[in-house]
Amino acid sequence: MENQNYRIGLTTQITGIRPETLRAWERRYAVVNPTRSNAGDRLYSQSDLDRLVLIKKLCDSGDAISTIANLTEEDLRIRLDQYRTKSSDGSVNKLNFILVGSSILDKSTLDSMKLQMLDVQLDANKLKSNYHKKVDFVIVEINTVHQGTLDYILNIKKQVKAQKVLCAYHFGRDADIKKLNTLDSSTITLPLAKDHVIKWCKENFGEYQVGGKNFKERQLSDAQLKTIIESDVAIKCECPKHLGDIIKKNISF
Repeated sequence: MENQNYRIGLTTQITGIRPETLRAWERRYAVVNPTRSNAGDRLYSQSDLDRLVLIKKLCDSGDAISTIANLTEEDLRIRLDQYRTKSSDGSVNKLNFILVGSSILDKSTLDSMKLQMLDVQLDANKLKSNYHKKVDFVIVEINTVHQGTLDYILNIKKQVKAQKVLCAYHFGRDADIKKLNTLDSSTITLPLAKDHVIKWCKENFGEYQVGGKNFKERQLSDAQLKTIIESDVAIKCECPKHLGDIIKKNISF
């Protein structure tokens, strides 16, 4: 078994490293030195695979390949054990996400929610296809849901290699909105609210846990806010509407 050699196709399947990424790591950092077959194909040993699996796990945890490429296997294992220890303490076990939209999400709030934002873009065309960490989910903000929205958000999910996609919207027909609730996609209304996002994360990621102090329950429901906004007043003014808008902003991010 120790003499077993693996071609690059099987190696990438076992390690989860894309072929072009593996070639780049070999070329730039010499992470492993595979032998060659008579036909010139790369052949990887079991020890190569073990090393690559460790490196992949560390990169997924946030390490840059340049900082760990030349570490010994023992050092790689020690470093990975350190991450696992931190993760058990809850300091590293965050969900990574990308935002396509204009919501302002401050770091202190995200830290308290055990979320890490890897990227934020107004234009989906500016998203990358590879990020330094695995992407757990992507939030896509749109004004109005329509028939083509499902294909749009799933294409974004595929591009950034996210596990899930959460579509945040203002308006839409019920029939179109229902189509977005699939195994890999869900919906949420704008503006984004902490409690709604936390609830969705708990429902979709079994490992997700939020520690620290609990958020206070909302004192006014959406229905109550609507009543305030639409209430009649003796003097014609926009005060109820403005008040409702202010409250909504205060309970959102």
